[in-house]
Amino acid sequence: MRTIIGLFLLGAIGGNLYNSFHAFSGTIPVTPEHINPLLDWTSYLLFGFAGLIIGMVAIAFDKFLRDTAPQPGWPNALSAAALLGVFYFISACMFLSNSVILIILIFGAVLTWWLYDRTWQAILAALLVAAGGTAVEITLIHLNVYYYARPQFMGVAFWLPALYCIASIATGQLARVLNK
Repeated sequence: MRTIIGLFLLGAIGGNLYNSFHAFSGTIPVTPEHINPLLDWTSYLLFGFAGLIIGMVAIAFDKFLRDTAPQPGWPNALSAAALLGVFYFISACMFLSNSVILIILIFGAVLTWWLYDRTWQAILAALLVAAGGTAVEITLIHLNVYYYARPQFMGVAFWLPALYCIASIATGQLARVLNK
Protein backbone atom coordinates (compact mmCIF):
# COMPACT_ATOMS: atom_id res chain seq x y z
CA MET A 1 0.00 0.00 0.00
CA ARG A 2 2.92 2.35 0.76
CA THR A 3 4.19 1.87 -2.79
CA ILE A 4 0.80 2.64 -4.34
CA ILE A 5 0.23 5.76 -2.25
CA GLY A 6 3.84 6.91 -2.70
CA LEU A 7 3.78 6.52 -6.49
CA PHE A 8 0.42 8.26 -6.74
CA LEU A 9 1.60 11.20 -4.60
CA LEU A 10 4.96 11.49 -6.39
CA GLY A 11 3.16 11.49 -9.75
CA ALA A 12 0.47 13.92 -8.61
CA ILE A 13 2.90 16.40 -7.10
CA GLY A 14 6.16 15.90 -9.01
CA GLY A 15 4.64 15.00 -12.37
CA ASN A 16 2.19 17.86 -12.26
CA LEU A 17 4.96 20.26 -11.23
CA TYR A 18 7.05 19.11 -14.19
CA ASN A 19 3.98 19.44 -16.42
CA SER A 20 3.69 23.06 -15.33
CA PHE A 21 6.92 23.70 -17.28
CA HIS A 22 4.90 22.87 -20.40
CA ALA A 23 2.02 25.09 -19.32
CA PHE A 24 4.14 28.13 -18.47
CA SER A 25 6.28 27.84 -21.62
CA GLY A 26 3.28 27.56 -23.92
CA THR A 27 4.09 24.00 -25.01
CA ILE A 28 0.64 23.10 -23.68
CA PRO A 29 -0.96 26.57 -23.72
CA VAL A 30 -2.99 27.77 -20.76
CA THR A 31 -6.28 29.26 -21.91
CA PRO A 32 -9.61 29.92 -20.20
CA GLU A 33 -10.68 26.44 -21.34
CA HIS A 34 -7.35 24.76 -20.48
CA ILE A 35 -6.34 26.14 -17.10
CA ASN A 36 -2.99 26.10 -15.33
CA PRO A 37 -2.30 22.48 -14.28
CA LEU A 38 -1.19 23.64 -10.82
CA LEU A 39 -4.72 24.97 -10.26
CA ASP A 40 -6.57 22.04 -11.85
CA TRP A 41 -7.37 19.12 -9.53
CA THR A 42 -7.94 16.82 -12.52
CA SER A 43 -4.33 17.36 -13.56
CA TYR A 44 -3.18 16.11 -10.15
CA LEU A 45 -5.34 13.01 -10.60
CA LEU A 46 -4.04 12.44 -14.12
CA PHE A 47 -0.39 12.66 -13.10
CA GLY A 48 -1.03 10.69 -9.91
CA PHE A 49 -2.43 7.77 -11.87
CA ALA A 50 0.32 8.13 -14.48
CA GLY A 51 2.99 7.90 -11.76
CA LEU A 52 1.25 4.89 -10.25
CA ILE A 53 0.86 3.04 -13.56
CA ILE A 54 4.40 3.77 -14.77
CA GLY A 55 5.88 2.70 -11.42
CA MET A 56 3.81 -0.48 -11.33
CA VAL A 57 5.06 -1.40 -14.81
CA ALA A 58 8.61 -1.34 -13.43
CA ILE A 59 7.62 -3.43 -10.42
CA ALA A 60 5.75 -5.94 -12.59
CA PHE A 61 8.69 -6.22 -14.99
CA ASP A 62 11.01 -6.79 -12.02
CA LYS A 63 8.76 -9.51 -10.66
CA PHE A 64 8.06 -11.39 -13.87
CA LEU A 65 11.04 -10.74 -16.17
CA ARG A 66 14.12 -10.40 -13.96
CA ASP A 67 16.01 -12.85 -11.79
CA THR A 68 17.26 -9.99 -9.63
CA ALA A 69 16.03 -6.43 -9.82
CA PRO A 70 18.32 -3.47 -9.21
CA GLN A 71 17.80 -2.02 -5.73
CA PRO A 72 18.52 1.70 -5.85
CA GLY A 73 18.66 3.82 -2.74
CA TRP A 74 16.89 7.12 -2.25
CA PRO A 75 19.83 9.23 -3.55
CA ASN A 76 19.84 7.25 -6.82
CA ALA A 77 16.04 7.41 -7.19
CA LEU A 78 15.88 11.13 -6.42
CA SER A 79 18.69 11.89 -8.86
CA ALA A 80 16.79 9.97 -11.55
CA ALA A 81 13.69 12.05 -10.76
CA ALA A 82 15.74 15.24 -10.92
CA LEU A 83 17.19 14.21 -14.29
CA LEU A 84 13.62 13.64 -15.52
CA GLY A 85 12.87 17.20 -14.41
CA VAL A 86 15.81 18.51 -16.41
CA PHE A 87 14.59 16.79 -19.58
CA TYR A 88 11.00 17.84 -18.89
CA PHE A 89 12.24 21.43 -18.69
CA ILE A 90 14.15 21.03 -21.96
CA SER A 91 11.02 19.66 -23.65
CA ALA A 92 9.28 22.91 -22.67
CA CYS A 93 11.87 25.11 -24.42
CA MET A 94 9.74 26.61 -27.17
CA PHE A 95 12.74 28.37 -28.71
CA LEU A 96 14.07 24.94 -29.75
CA SER A 97 12.55 23.13 -32.69
CA ASN A 98 10.68 19.90 -32.03
CA SER A 99 13.41 18.07 -33.96
CA VAL A 100 16.15 19.41 -31.67
CA ILE A 101 14.06 18.55 -28.60
CA LEU A 102 13.59 15.02 -29.98
CA ILE A 103 17.35 14.54 -30.42
CA ILE A 104 18.04 15.83 -26.91
CA LEU A 105 15.36 13.60 -25.40
CA ILE A 106 16.59 10.50 -27.23
CA PHE A 107 20.03 11.26 -25.80
CA GLY A 108 18.34 11.75 -22.41
CA ALA A 109 16.58 8.39 -22.63
CA VAL A 110 19.84 6.61 -23.43
CA LEU A 111 21.66 8.52 -20.67
CA THR A 112 18.96 7.76 -18.12
CA TRP A 113 18.99 4.09 -19.08
CA TRP A 114 22.81 4.00 -18.89
CA LEU A 115 22.96 5.70 -15.50
CA TYR A 116 20.10 3.92 -13.78
CA ASP A 117 19.18 0.52 -15.23
CA ARG A 118 21.13 -0.89 -18.21
CA THR A 119 18.83 -3.86 -18.77
CA TRP A 120 16.76 -5.01 -21.71
CA GLN A 121 13.76 -5.10 -19.36
CA ALA A 122 14.10 -1.34 -18.77
CA ILE A 123 14.14 -0.75 -22.53
CA LEU A 124 11.04 -2.91 -22.98
CA ALA A 125 9.23 -1.18 -20.11
CA ALA A 126 10.21 2.26 -21.47
CA LEU A 127 8.90 1.41 -24.93
CA LEU A 128 5.65 0.08 -23.46
CA VAL A 129 5.20 3.19 -21.31
CA ALA A 130 6.05 5.45 -24.28
CA ALA A 131 3.48 3.76 -26.52
CA GLY A 132 0.79 3.65 -23.84
CA GLY A 133 1.39 7.16 -22.52
CA THR A 134 1.43 8.67 -25.99
CA ALA A 135 -1.80 6.83 -26.89
CA VAL A 136 -3.47 8.17 -23.74
CA GLU A 137 -2.34 11.71 -24.55
CA ILE A 138 -3.62 11.44 -28.12
CA THR A 139 -6.96 10.33 -26.70
CA LEU A 140 -7.05 13.20 -24.19
CA ILE A 141 -6.21 15.69 -26.93
CA HIS A 142 -9.03 14.38 -29.09
CA LEU A 143 -11.34 14.71 -26.06
CA ASN A 144 -10.24 18.38 -25.91
CA VAL A 145 -8.69 18.08 -22.44
CA TYR A 146 -5.64 20.07 -23.63
CA TYR A 147 -3.51 20.51 -26.73
CA TYR A 148 0.11 20.97 -27.82
CA ALA A 149 1.16 24.27 -29.37
CA ARG A 150 3.31 22.52 -32.01
CA PRO A 151 1.80 19.11 -32.70
CA GLN A 152 3.30 16.88 -35.34
CA PHE A 153 1.46 13.56 -35.09
CA MET A 154 -2.18 13.11 -34.10
CA GLY A 155 -2.02 16.17 -31.84
CA VAL A 156 1.27 15.44 -30.04
CA ALA A 157 4.90 16.35 -30.63
CA PHE A 158 7.28 13.68 -31.97
CA TRP A 159 9.45 14.01 -28.87
CA LEU A 160 6.73 12.88 -26.46
CA PRO A 161 7.54 9.13 -26.54
CA ALA A 162 11.19 9.86 -25.71
CA LEU A 163 10.09 11.87 -22.67
CA TYR A 164 7.95 8.92 -21.60
CA CYS A 165 11.00 6.63 -21.92
CA ILE A 166 12.92 8.86 -19.51
CA ALA A 167 9.92 8.97 -17.17
CA SER A 168 9.65 5.19 -17.22
CA ILE A 169 13.23 4.64 -16.10
CA ALA A 170 13.18 7.42 -13.50
CA THR A 171 9.82 6.39 -12.07
CA GLY A 172 11.01 2.78 -12.02
CA GLN A 173 13.81 3.84 -9.68
CA LEU A 174 11.33 5.55 -7.36
CA ALA A 175 9.00 2.53 -7.49
CA ARG A 176 11.78 0.17 -6.46
CA VAL A 177 12.76 2.33 -3.49
CA LEU A 178 9.17 2.61 -2.34
CA ASN A 179 8.64 -1.13 -2.82
CA LYS A 180 11.53 -2.21 -0.54
